Amino acid sequence: MRPSLKFSISLLAVAVIACAFLPPRAGAPADVTATFSYGGDAAEIPAQFTDNLVFLSARVNQSSPSLFQLNTTAATSSIAPTRAAEIGRSDAPSPVLGFEGLDVSLPALPLRADDTFGSRVGQTYQATVGDDFLSGVVLEIDYARETVRAFSPATYKYSGKGTTFPLKLSQGMPLIPAQAALARGKVVQGDFLVNTALDASVLISNKFLASHKALGERGRIVPAIDPISGETGASLGKLRGFKVGQLVPDDVLATFSDSALPDVGSPIAGEIGAGMLRRFVAVFDFPHHQLILAPTTHFPDPDQEDKSGLLIVGKGPDYKRFEVVEVQPHTPAAEAGIEKGDIVAGVDAEAAADLSLLVTRDLFQQVGHKYKLVIEHNGETKEVTLQMRRYF
Repeated sequence: MRPSLKFSISLLAVAVIACAFLPPRAGAPADVTATFSYGGDAAEIPAQFTDNLVFLSARVNQSSPSLFQLNTTAATSSIAPTRAAEIGRSDAPSPVLGFEGLDVSLPALPLRADDTFGSRVGQTYQATVGDDFLSGVVLEIDYARETVRAFSPATYKYSGKGTTFPLKLSQGMPLIPAQAALARGKVVQGDFLVNTALDASVLISNKFLASHKALGERGRIVPAIDPISGETGASLGKLRGFKVGQLVPDDVLATFSDSALPDVGSPIAGEIGAGMLRRFVAVFDFPHHQLILAPTTHFPDPDQEDKSGLLIVGKGPDYKRFEVVEVQPHTPAAEAGIEKGDIVAGVDAEAAADLSLLVTRDLFQQVGHKYKLVIEHNGETKEVTLQMRRYF
C-alpha cells in the first residue's frame, strides 16, 4: 500500500442554539439567501478534499453538479466559462447553487477563468464559492472525516473549546493578526489573509519582509513552486515559530513569495493556507465576524517539505503531464540524473494519469521511502529509483 501524507483534523462538537445576531458585515450582499431543506438549520454538504483544499459539489439552477473550490479570499462566487458551457449555464439569471440539503441564492454567478489553477493543483478548474456564499452560512470543516457542514447564522452559536478570533473583513476578505519568528531570530507581525484555497501552510510576502528589513532573516531557503502563480520563483524556509493568538504550532514551513497579494487597502504580511488550517477544526462564521480554530491531536504534526529534490507542475490538457521545472543540487533527484524539462510519467506501478499532482508532491515528502519513477527524457523512457531524504 502506498503511504499517504494526508493530514487530518477531527471535529469538535458544536451546539446549535439561539443567539443574538450581529449586524451583517460591511459589503455583504443583501440578496444572498440560504434555504435549508425541510425547514432545518443545518446540512452536510458533499465535498471532495485534495491535499486539504476543499471542493463542494453544487448544481447551478438544477444543472449537473460542478466542483466549486472553497476560496475565502474570493469576493464573489464564479464559474469557469468552459464549465458553464458544458452544463448549459453560460448565462444563469438569478443563480441558485443547489447543495445537498441547502440552496443558496446569489445575486450573480459571473464567468471567470483561473489560468494558474491547473498547473498549481493538477486538475481542471470548474468553479469557486467565495465570500458572497460565506455571508449566508456558517461553515465548519472536518478534514479528518472529509465532511463540510453548513449552519444557519440565525441559530448558530459555537460551544466548543476552540479559540475565537474576531475577523477583520477588508474588501470582503478575512484577516487575522499573527506573528512569524524568522529563522535568524527576527519577529515580524502583521495581518494575514486566511485563504482556504492556498496550497501552503504559511505564505509570507518578500515585499513585506523587505519593508521591515527582514529579507536576510529568512535563513536557509530553497527554491519552491509559488502557490499563487503555480510557477517557480518562490522559496521555502523554516520558521522558528508562528503564533496566532495564543496558538503556537510547531515546525511551520513558510513559502516566501514575490507574487502580488490581494489589495485589501493596507499592506498585509502574507496568507495562512490550508496547510496550517489542517491542524484545527475550522469554523468560518462570516455573519458573526469570527473565525474559530480548535486544535486537534494533529496540531503538533510538523509541516513536511519535499525530500526528492524535484519541483513539478501540471502540464497538458488534463494537467497529468508532470513536468520537472527545477532539480535541487545534491538531492536524490539530482543524483539519479533527472533534469529540468523531464516528465514524471509514473510512480511505482501507477501511471501519472492515475495520480494527481498534489498527491504526487505529497509522496515526495515522505522521508526514507523509495520510489521507482518512470522518466521521459528527450523522447526516451527510463526508470530510476529515488530514496527520499532531507536536504535542508
